[in-house]
Amino acid sequence: MERLKKRRDFLKVQKGRRVHTGLFSVQALSREFDAGVRVGFTVSKRVSPSAVKRNRIKRRLREAVRVAGHGLSATATDFVIVAKSEALTAPYLRITSELARALRKAAAVAAAP
Repeated sequence: MERLKKRRDFLKVQKGRRVHTGLFSVQALSREFDAGVRVGFTVSKRVSPSAVKRNRIKRRLREAVRVAGHGLSATATDFVIVAKSEALTAPYLRITSELARALRKAAAVAAAP
């Protein structure tokens, strides 16, 4: 899986479909030409003013995507995961299970016309 790093890619995905959970929102946009999955992470200052806490949330989400996103490699989809403040203190197993479910659902929704 690749990472989304450019602002224009994040803005494109923002126009796609959304799936909400208690810990985060997943935005998804299907691509036609490129293959593979790209993932971006957003943790705003509204979640926590501390950069240390925001980076910890991103590290937890990156690892959860690595573990939970194995079945998505066949799709050509961009995902942006927007964290909520509960993602900092939630148990890791809850993060991975909610993320796996949200990614599958978002991929299905994004692929639908």
